[in-house]
Amino acid sequence: MLWRGNAAGDAPASRNAGALLDEFPRWSVGTINSPNTMKLSIFAKLFITLLLSTAVVIAAMIGSTHWLFRQGFTEYLQQVEANRLGFLIKGLETAYEEKGSWDFLHDNEKQWRTFLGKPTGKNAPPEDRPAPPDQNGFAPEDYPPPPNHGSFVPEDRPPYGSPPPHPPPDPLFLGKRLRLLDTNYQYVVGAHFDDKSIRRELKVKQQVIGWLEILPNEVMTDELAETFIQQQEKAKYVIGSLALLFSMCAAWLLARQLLLPIHRIGSGVKALAAGKYQTRIKTNGHDELGQLAQYFNSLAQTLQQNETARRQWIADISHELRTPLSVLRGELEALQDGVRKPTPERIESLHNEVLDLTKLVEDLYELSLSDAGAMNYHKETVNVTDIVLEIQQNFVHRFAKRGLVLRDLSNPQIALPVFADARRLYQLFSNLAENSCRYTNEGGFCEITLYRTKHTAMITFQDSAPSVPPAALPQLFDRLYRVEKSRSRESGGAGLGLAICKNIVEAHGGSILAYQSQYGGLSVQVELPLLLE
Repeated sequence: MLWRGNAAGDAPASRNAGALLDEFPRWSVGTINSPNTMKLSIFAKLFITLLLSTAVVIAAMIGSTHWLFRQGFTEYLQQVEANRLGFLIKGLETAYEEKGSWDFLHDNEKQWRTFLGKPTGKNAPPEDRPAPPDQNGFAPEDYPPPPNHGSFVPEDRPPYGSPPPHPPPDPLFLGKRLRLLDTNYQYVVGAHFDDKSIRRELKVKQQVIGWLEILPNEVMTDELAETFIQQQEKAKYVIGSLALLFSMCAAWLLARQLLLPIHRIGSGVKALAAGKYQTRIKTNGHDELGQLAQYFNSLAQTLQQNETARRQWIADISHELRTPLSVLRGELEALQDGVRKPTPERIESLHNEVLDLTKLVEDLYELSLSDAGAMNYHKETVNVTDIVLEIQQNFVHRFAKRGLVLRDLSNPQIALPVFADARRLYQLFSNLAENSCRYTNEGGFCEITLYRTKHTAMITFQDSAPSVPPAALPQLFDRLYRVEKSRSRESGGAGLGLAICKNIVEAHGGSILAYQSQYGGLSVQVELPLLLE
């Protein structure tokens, strides 16, 4: 069947889209034309943001770790110090119980240092415990005494069996922060300080025998602990520097990876602005950038379709205008040359060509007004049934001349009140009836049905064979679209009628749909909102 419709395309819309895309390179990624508008690129901003964020996190982590380490390590040293003081107090109490007084320590710094360095508690070996064997399994008494060379003793080695010349070291430097007082709070031995100190009592048999004062350890004094702290500080700075370097590399790679899709989209938009509508970009992932790439591809596809439709629109319009003009020119030249006589039949043929050309121009004009929203509508309350009855009366004889039947309405009394322009509705239904009359095979028929739903009025035009291929149904309302590709004027009009029908229906808030008829032809259903009381 030869049908009925228009070609898709809107040249003004395509040109407007191209004009808008021309503005895109001014702000596209990687293009900075004006130094007054932007000094840093998006890559630089993103890189700096990521780097600063990572640096803040690293600094906070290192700072909190350092503080927690110092706190924990200080608490550990204080616990060690408390244990050491407990052993020292016990040792002082034991020594006092043996000596009976503090005379053995009074102003005796050497004995005091020896006492401070003496292992106490569980670390102190019993006095009757033999010396441990050496690596050969022999105890010191198993070896013979060294030869006697007189009174000569090497200066670098103490005499055999003599105590070491210096007492064991004080690991926590308690000697600098401790002093011993007697029961009358008189100085016995130890450090001299005037600052506020902590006082611990010494008792023997529940009687106070003296006091041990200690200066609080506000500063780390242990050399080993201080060395360990310094090593941790160095390790902290090394790890922080490596982490910052790694963060710089990661920020650079991440910023570059994030901007790659944007650069691709920017390049694609430039290609679209240059008229390369076949441009497509690769979409990776389903995040926001992936969706943006999909939107770009959809835009490119739409622009390509619009460009194709625009070219088809120009070709179809040129063909539709050229055909009647060519006929008129040929007829007039034949009359001028005397080939044909100016008979009434020839004049009527020329008049028909002028009418067809006028109808085409009027349809194009109405379609352009509809696209621009400038088509005049004088809406009022009308009954759709009355308009359809008028259409039936006007077209029944036209159908009969072509050997067709326009069936009567089955329910002419149904009321379908709508708020619409009666003149435009008449144009709508007239175009639908004209299509059925023109494209239905001889001996066929057309049936118009009216019914209503709760909120809408339904008007359906159904005709007999032939029908329209299913693939062509969605394009019937496109401008200048016709199923018959040769565009022969003998097989129909210009393909603008259904496009005008669609615009009229949409202007009234309704919808129009084409589908295959149950009688073997085509059905066009119009749905308009009812005017509810």
